[in-house]
Parts: sequence; C-alpha cells; structure tokens
Amino acid sequence: MVRYPEAAKSLPYWNCPELLYCGKTISVITGNHLAHNPEKSAMSDTSIQIILDADMPFIRHPDKPGCVEESRFFDSLSFTYLPLLRSCTALETEGIPFKLAIAFSPTLCEMMSDPLLQTRYIEYLDRTIEYGLSELERCSSDPALRELIKLNMDMMQLNRRDYVEIYDRNILGKFDYFATHGFIEILATTATSCFLPMFSDIPEAVNAQIETGLLTYRTHFTAIPSGFWLPAMAYTPGIEVVLKSYGFQYTVLETHGLLFASPAPDTGIFASATCKNGLSVFARDKNSCLEVTDPSTGFARAPFCLDTERDIGFELDSETLAPLFDVNTGRRLTGFRYWSRHAGADGKRAVYEPAKAHEAVRAQALEFLDRRKETLEKASSLLEGEPVCITCAFPASYFGTEWYEGVAWLESLFRQAAVRSDISFSLPLANVRLRPAEKRIDPYHSSWFASGYAEEVLNSTNDWMYPYVRKATVRMIDLADRFPDDTGLKERSLNMAARELLLAQTLDWYTGMTRSEESEYAKARFEESLKAFTVVYESLGSNFISTEWLTTTEKKHNLFRDMNYRVFSHKK
Repeated sequence: MVRYPEAAKSLPYWNCPELLYCGKTISVITGNHLAHNPEKSAMSDTSIQIILDADMPFIRHPDKPGCVEESRFFDSLSFTYLPLLRSCTALETEGIPFKLAIAFSPTLCEMMSDPLLQTRYIEYLDRTIEYGLSELERCSSDPALRELIKLNMDMMQLNRRDYVEIYDRNILGKFDYFATHGFIEILATTATSCFLPMFSDIPEAVNAQIETGLLTYRTHFTAIPSGFWLPAMAYTPGIEVVLKSYGFQYTVLETHGLLFASPAPDTGIFASATCKNGLSVFARDKNSCLEVTDPSTGFARAPFCLDTERDIGFELDSETLAPLFDVNTGRRLTGFRYWSRHAGADGKRAVYEPAKAHEAVRAQALEFLDRRKETLEKASSLLEGEPVCITCAFPASYFGTEWYEGVAWLESLFRQAAVRSDISFSLPLANVRLRPAEKRIDPYHSSWFASGYAEEVLNSTNDWMYPYVRKATVRMIDLADRFPDDTGLKERSLNMAARELLLAQTLDWYTGMTRSEESEYAKARFEESLKAFTVVYESLGSNFISTEWLTTTEKKHNLFRDMNYRVFSHKK
C-alpha cells in the first residue's frame, strides 16, 4: 500500500476515490458547484493515452550462450515486440487510427541492434521450431494439444520471417517508421534504468544518465524526443529542473505524485499539470492500470486466458528438453504452453482455447473503453468541458510475454475505439497544454512501485550496494574533471569506467536482490561492473592498464559505443 501524507487524509474528497482524481471536485463536496448543465457535460475532447515502458537490463554473455537471462530477451522479442509490430502494421494497412507512446530504454535498444544477439535469436527461433516437431510426436494422441503446438510453431515461423526478411533484424527501424508517421511517440529515458532519486544529490550522475541516453536515442531514432520517461516513474523534487534544461516538454508521474502536489492541480490527473519551471507532467491513472495488471483480478487472470506460467520448460524432464536447452543452465519459458486459467469440472486446468480467449479479450477491451468513457464524461462535466485525458502506463513486457493475449487486447482497443465517437486515443505531446491562468505546482515524491516510493529499491537486501556505487560515482566525477582532454588508451579506459558505472547504476540489480531467483545474478552483475570500474580507477593511479583486459571488457559490454566519459564532469 502507498503511504500517503497524513495531511492528505483530511481532504474532503479523501474517502471518495472516484472524485479524488479531480481537484475541481472539492466544490462538489462542499456544495458550491454549478448546477448540472447538459450542454457542458457533453464531452468536447476526451482521450486515452497509453505509454509502454520498453525496458530490459543489458544482458550479453558472449562466452555463455543459452543463459536464462538471455532467453528472457528473446521471449520479449517473440511475444511482445514482433507481435506488437504486426498489430501496428495491420492497423495501418486497414486505415484504423492508433496512437501509442513507448519509452525504449537505451540498454534494450543496444541489445536489439547487437549482431551477436541477433544471430542467437535466429538460432533460438530455429531450435524452437524444430523442437515443435518432436513435441507434436510426443503429443500425438492429443489433438487439442497438437493444435496448440502448431499455433506456437506458426507464431515462431512468422517471427522468423518478419525478423529476417521484413525487418532485416532491425525492428527499431519499424518502430521509428511508425513514429515518423505520427502513430507512435517515442520517449527518451536514462542510459540505464537508474532510480534517479537515489542520485539527486549528485547532479553529475543524473546528467550523465540523461546525456548518454539521449545520445543512444539519436543513434536509433529520427525524431527529437519531447517527453522523458523516468525509470519506475521515480520522482523527487528538482528532477523537473534538470529535464527542462535538456529541452524536454513533459514527463509522467504516478497518481499520488500529482494528487499531492503543492498546490494540487485543478484538473487532477485528467490533464497535464505544469511545474513552476514550465515542465508539463501527466499522472498515471493507477486504478485504470490495475484493472489490467492486478495480479489477482487483472485481465490476464480471466479464466480463458493462457496460463503463461505452465510451460513445458518447467514441467518436462531434462532429457526431453535437451534439444531445446540445457536444464543445468536454468529452466525457462519455451512458448509451449497448453493450459488456460479455467479449471474444468474435475478441478484440473482446461486446455487453452484460443478462439474463446480472443472473444474474452474483445469483451475486456470493450469493458475497458466503456469504463474510461464513463470516467472521462464525469471529469469533463466537472471541469466544465475542458479537454480531458486518462494516462495509462504499463511495462511493455506485460503485453504478450506475461499476458499472452495482451497485444491482441491493445489491437482490439484501437479497433473498437475507431468506430466510436465518444472516446479516442492520443499521444502525450498533443495533450500538453499550457493554460495562462493555471497555477504552477511542485509534484510530490513518488514512484510506480507498490509502496509508492522507494521501499523496493532500498531495503535490507540491497542497502549494502549504495555506498559502493555512490563512491564510484564520486570517483568518476573526479576522473572526468582531472582528465578533461585525454586521448588514446587513457580515453578508452575512462570511457570504459563510465560505461561500467552506468551499468552498476541499473535499477534491476537492486530490485533483483529482493527476489531469490534473481539475486545471485543481480549481485554478480553489480559486482562485475564495479570491479571493472575499480580496475580502471586504480590503473590511472599506477599509470598502467592491461590492453588485453580492456579490449576483452569492451567487447563483452559493447553498448554505448560513442560513450564520452566527460558527461560526468562538473558543468561550468
């Protein structure tokens, strides 16, 4: 549960969640509102904006092909990003309007464009397709399972065709195409998924994350980004000043980041608010998002949806799975999943029925649109016909990877909204509105974690990490100031140190320490990057560094090829 400030609980609309989202509705409670006017209640401009956080920590192990962590990247390509591109292409081909905002993390972009990982992904697809033949033989006596095996094989073959023949391994290029044609808005974000509030007192660290992220953005995308995605939507006062200084027009916060702003915005979470320095901020509608992602009652838990946890990769013996992967390297998803979340009369899970699942998805999309329409109608009426929108932000991997039908649900949203006149989809930049009489705000500390703040990022499992990474950050700033004009081997070494420090700041290593199945890997990756940084730092003191070690490390962590260690220097 989010722990809200006690002062907020004295607000007259605290116990009325529906009205809580609209600061204007204070007058409704006190009885000073205008009488209902049917003309003013008619919606003048109402929309939904969906933002996907496409993030993944940098995972690349040239000497360890087939590791579990690498397979998660392949899963995201197979079940999220390639299906999403197919949906976008189908909508564009049929002339159906759609609007979607995505924040691609630079680490994910670098993985998507890495030749080694591209080759391994194709090999992964080939193994999966070939394994499907043996799986058909194993399930030869069960026609229903055979149909599901064929379905998965068809999807993998389609993925291979799209990835190799249509996109030429460059799926970011297709996302960029949709962005340049006005369908998608791509937000910038930090170089690695850094929890910025933890470094807010070290402005050089925040600057380095933003500048390196921008450099990577310009490598992969055409447009100049207007919006900035804060990793985990983590905000602390002062971040808005930094973002505005880099020319960004807006960012997105969790619900309470705007509701408990000082002063609270009149439009609540139904429009962009403006910080005192002019940066616009949207607030995610947490209730709308939980309707989709709640682990107990969310759409993915519907009875006819595919149970994505029941995968043969976790159920069959090691000998049977050997052609697909070595169980000793860790069990993982394979895509061969046969069971729905619906229990039959005997209490056992029923076989997945794609047709019924997609009927349910269409119904869920309709339900979602109807509820948002109802909310927007009320907001528009209370705000006297002002343009209103609802912001929904999700992890991109939830769609397709965690919720198998998720991409189909998104497509169904756009298709159904296209034939309605009462609701539409929009991009965030189109909803940035500066109102002359609007009061400027100071947003409240917030993040999209369950606690609402930072308990998942700083706790007893990971608090030992921060003294090390903060000390390394201060040392990196010192190095950048001491060696501003160096070239050659020393410059290569300093760039390596900067690169490894950015990797050590990756949020996933800290949150991974709280999950037993990930803690060992997270600890190893954090220590590996800190050790590499320390090697460079100490070598500059002794004036010697092993070129063999430097070259090997550069090849292993080959992201941010245009890294410039000077981004860590004090700004003059």
